[in-house]
Amino acid sequence: MKTRALILAAGRGNRISAVSRGVPKPLLPLDGEPGGYTFLDFHLMALDAAKVDEVILVGNSSTFGTKLRVQVEGKLSQSLQVSWVLNPTEDLSTSGSAHSAQFAFLDKPELLDGSGRLILMDADILYDPNLIPYFLNVKTPRSKSLVCSQFRNSQEEVVVFGSSIGIPMIHGKGLIDTPLTRGLQVLGEATGMVLFESTDQKDLKGIAEWLLRYSTAKLRSEHEDITARLMGLDRMDAVVFGSEYAFMECDSPEEYVVLKTELYPKVRGLLERV
Repeated sequence: MKTRALILAAGRGNRISAVSRGVPKPLLPLDGEPGGYTFLDFHLMALDAAKVDEVILVGNSSTFGTKLRVQVEGKLSQSLQVSWVLNPTEDLSTSGSAHSAQFAFLDKPELLDGSGRLILMDADILYDPNLIPYFLNVKTPRSKSLVCSQFRNSQEEVVVFGSSIGIPMIHGKGLIDTPLTRGLQVLGEATGMVLFESTDQKDLKGIAEWLLRYSTAKLRSEHEDITARLMGLDRMDAVVFGSEYAFMECDSPEEYVVLKTELYPKVRGLLERV
């Protein structure tokens, strides 16, 4: 059974424009130096090391088709297939990550034909590369959300809540101490990485189509809106990790400084040991 990865790399990164200087966030160098390895370079190396068969990158007009450094330098396995899908939305302020995923589903129907597993991940998050094989090695029938038990109580974090036995039931921002999560336990912060098992892909296709056609959230709908519906169908598990693995989203100039000076130096050597 094939394992594919879908990386959503169509965001503009307006929130870090002060340091990106027009460079799309997925193509920012992780060490801050021109020509350095980017988020996408690192993701491709990590997925390749984890024996993923195919990677699909969803880009906008600025990122689509970019030849990445790891490809130019021949650092990827010859067996790894890498391709791009374009999110053609001109005004990206009206297009969220669920739209990018749907463009990929329409362009590459094999992603949801039940022939393999599909990892969906954000481009602007740096993960310890060991998280990918850890995630893939969890064998349960349901699809899975990767959740970090260590998180800040912030209105900006997507927090996952679940039952007493750890089944995720709802997630989102600003849900802590609200009636919507009364009686549920906090499982942790969603990391932006989801694994869709082959048995759920028919439902996933239908959910994505409905969401973008009829849902009240269809404007700027995010991929969390898709996984929320799978949770409602009782088709999601939470794969939880703690401080043993590092991950960090980059949503501000300050976070980019921390990422390139603290986190990236810690994880860049780990690829050799995955």
